Amino acid sequence: MAQQNIKLQQFFAAPRSVVFRYFSDHEHFGRLWWPARCKVLKLAASNEPGGVGSVREMRIGTIRFQETITAFEPERSIEYRVTQGGPFKNHVGRMHFSEVPGGTQLDYSIEFDSRWPMVGNFVAGVLHTAWLRGVSGAVDRLASRSA
Repeated sequence: MAQQNIKLQQFFAAPRSVVFRYFSDHEHFGRLWWPARCKVLKLAASNEPGGVGSVREMRIGTIRFQETITAFEPERSIEYRVTQGGPFKNHVGRMHFSEVPGGTQLDYSIEFDSRWPMVGNFVAGVLHTAWLRGVSGAVDRLASRSA
């Protein structure tokens, strides 16, 4: 089965601390992936509730899967893995936040293997489309918080 690699980039006219805080909050993160629903199953034991060890459940119709935060560097990066369910294997998401003139650059990569032939390209397309729809609202919300 072929591995899927999705690369997403987005500029936010907001400070890195604000953008990072937004994306480390499971509920905000879940809103990006319309029509998915996000439910927090476990918060991290650290001072960062969305930090290492926290778990969220994503639901799209009847498909459910759990994502566990595996790496968390405040204001710099977040990594998560699908640890249960879903139509994919070896799913890893990595978000890297950089200060750039006028705001923050988010570089987001998603890698996964499909459990079933021919599903990988479809899932990659759905993820990319959902990101484009969801991130525009995040851009607006974060810009208004920084105004």
